[in-house]
Amino acid sequence: MTSQGRVHPIGRALLRLSATVLTGFLVACGGGTGIGPGEIQKREDRLRDRLPIDWTSYNSGDFQGAIDFFTKTLEQADALEGIEQGVRNQVKAEAQSGIGWAFIRMQDLSAAEQAFGIATQLDRANSDAWVGWAGVSLAQQQYADVVQFSNQALDTNPDYNSATRIDASGRILSHYYIYYRHVLLILSYSYFHLFFYNTFYLLYPNNSSSHFQLVDL
Repeated sequence: MTSQGRVHPIGRALLRLSATVLTGFLVACGGGTGIGPGEIQKREDRLRDRLPIDWTSYNSGDFQGAIDFFTKTLEQADALEGIEQGVRNQVKAEAQSGIGWAFIRMQDLSAAEQAFGIATQLDRANSDAWVGWAGVSLAQQQYADVVQFSNQALDTNPDYNSATRIDASGRILSHYYIYYRHVLLILSYSYFHLFFYNTFYLLYPNNSSSHFQLVDL
């Protein structure tokens, strides 16, 4: 300090250096939140651990209860600090997909469509949400949408099977038995209604006949 109370140039440089080091340390320890990497991982695991419980509620047949469970998971995903945005979006997409399937079982197609739309926006790799949205579109006789959503699902996961779904760490996310052959069938049905029923598979694979033949492969 000078006699007038001003900081000496060397002092100012030291203060800037200290601030830079402190900022770097905070970022390394948890993105400026003060939460360490170990604690962040624990929070992400706890959040992902909710999803199998949510799906268990769905599989019990208590669909309104399942919606409540999935909604609570959405709230937790927004509330927990330090979680990577990609992880947050994956969990929220799975929860929205579960809500969508529950609304299908409750025959509320409008609510189901909204949930699947949000789910696929959050995570375009969630094939389960695409299949659910395709099912809603089929019920609404929106055959072009069925084709779009079904193909998106199969492009993401050609071996889609709702009964054997697990996440990367082996958490069980299974539900009512729907698999890729069902998706091929609704594709075939939708192409038929769109007047695409050419039998020349090699020349034009996107047609009713070719997808119906694929069901038996």
